[in-house]
Amino acid sequence: MTTMAAPRRPSASNADGSNDASAQTLPHSPASCKHKHQNLPSPTLPPSPTPSTPLHRHSKNPPEISLRVLLPLLYLLEQKGHDADDINSIVKSAAYTVGMSNSNISYYSLRQASPDDVWVSIRFIDELRNLIFSKLYGMDELPPKDHPLWQMWREAGHVALRKEILGSVLFPVLRSFGSPGMIYRNMPFSLSKGNTVLSCTILNTSVTGRVEVSMKPNHPETYKEGHECCLNRIGCLEAVPFIWGLKKAHVEHTHCIHDPINPANECRYVVRFEERWLLGALKSVMGILLCLFISAYHVPLPPEASLPIGLLVFLAFEGWRRYLEVQTLYQQDQKHIRNLIDLYDKRYMDLWKESEELRRLTLDNRNISAYVPPSLLDRLRYRREQLPRLGGSKREATIVFVDIRNYSTLAERLDPEQTLNVLNECFSAWVKDVQSHDGTVLEFLGDGMLAVFGAPNDLPGHPGQAVRCLQTMVHTMERLNETWSVTGGMRSSMSKYASSSKLGFRGGVHTGTVIAGNLGSATQMKYAVVGDTVNVAARLEQLNKSLGTVIAVSGDTWNRLPEDLKKWVRPKGHHFVKGRDQAVDVYAYGSIPLVAPRKHRRLSLEASPFIPPLRAT
Repeated sequence: MTTMAAPRRPSASNADGSNDASAQTLPHSPASCKHKHQNLPSPTLPPSPTPSTPLHRHSKNPPEISLRVLLPLLYLLEQKGHDADDINSIVKSAAYTVGMSNSNISYYSLRQASPDDVWVSIRFIDELRNLIFSKLYGMDELPPKDHPLWQMWREAGHVALRKEILGSVLFPVLRSFGSPGMIYRNMPFSLSKGNTVLSCTILNTSVTGRVEVSMKPNHPETYKEGHECCLNRIGCLEAVPFIWGLKKAHVEHTHCIHDPINPANECRYVVRFEERWLLGALKSVMGILLCLFISAYHVPLPPEASLPIGLLVFLAFEGWRRYLEVQTLYQQDQKHIRNLIDLYDKRYMDLWKESEELRRLTLDNRNISAYVPPSLLDRLRYRREQLPRLGGSKREATIVFVDIRNYSTLAERLDPEQTLNVLNECFSAWVKDVQSHDGTVLEFLGDGMLAVFGAPNDLPGHPGQAVRCLQTMVHTMERLNETWSVTGGMRSSMSKYASSSKLGFRGGVHTGTVIAGNLGSATQMKYAVVGDTVNVAARLEQLNKSLGTVIAVSGDTWNRLPEDLKKWVRPKGHHFVKGRDQAVDVYAYGSIPLVAPRKHRRLSLEASPFIPPLRAT
């Protein structure tokens, strides 16, 4: 919003196509851009021809903002070192993007003080803002609201009231005969000359040096603007006293349309400024002369007595007026302070509720995340706007099944609490091994575990990562057995087991195509992998029992392994697995002594004293 650069609304040109006023050129014209270091006078450019089809009649681009209102911003960009041709290019690009085909829209034509103005829509303003960040500053997205580049619109408000923008005629007139208070009081008129979507109201001018300005959209249900427009208005309000060399006005933004917590239906600004001392002195002199004139001609006393009485009357009247001003200001400030206290109380309660909600969500997230693999949790966080859906997609992955060897004996020898502790220790160590090799643990299956490498996230070389994970798990089980041998507990309870009291595991690995996705119902689902590859991995894990091995690797996985891992396993030939007609090439690691099944003694029912002998009927 440029308050003083008040362009005229769109108007028709003369019949011969010429404008009814001469053009006036700002400094740094297109010709002078090529001679920035020479003290040459700026050439005067001819006025731009009036377009055959007025821009304000475009259905998608109604006349909302005068394009000359943007001149201070574009002028500031040039002052900051950006090339005038680049600025001109983004102006034309913005016009092309929003469908304004008028070739006269350019930065160069803007800098002419032509009475025929160009009006654009808010869409054009937004597109121009986006192009400034993308083309001039190389930003793919708009920066956050606290980024210092947004203050450029505030600086543009200061630039709007410079002599270069106001012109060599209007600026001296304002400086000689105007005042800050006059500018603020006439702001509704100035705004209406460059803006058709906002209405300005001056709420209070009873106190010298203080004014309250309200700006509301005429159609709040359809009006949308960026917060940079608000910054630009603040800059204009601050810079009004600069015309007379006074210090910057203090602007307090009490209501804002862009407030993310409590958006208002208006932007309201309380402006405190320094008035011209010459104007105050002139008012005082006029008041003294008026009181002296009245006392000299209307008070029946000698002149030497009536003049002091007139002076006293003036002082009493001026003191009473100042007292009323201060009292009014005090009451307004009191009301404003009460409103601020109520507002901050409300915001404090809102922040407290939000903090409690955030704390609850954090605790819920912490508790729920323990049930979800980290890789899946990250995917859910990145896609929090999308609802999970049933279904999956094909992908190549390596499946690993592991389970604790001799778990039945373990459960027999230990009480349930000890059994659970042993399982948790094993699973905790295995999960760390899997995650350290970029795998994902999908399920705990009693004494077993299902892990996948290559899903849900892509993982180059996933067969090698899976086998390396199993190598690590072999060392992990050795470390756990050493720990248990020192602490006792499980080892002492298993000492009666004839073969060994050490705990081990079996593993099966297979690589192939799976369907990875959500399985279950719309109200309860889980991430799963489905397919023949999963079944083969499970059968290979069971095959270790008959082979007397620790880890069984399929030929499909072995073919994708690097040479060092191929040497880690040895071939075991072709084997048929349950549920599959084709044989599987098997490579295995480790050996376990095969234990012959124990012969169970058959109980004789005849010898039992509790069961009566059977009689033939």
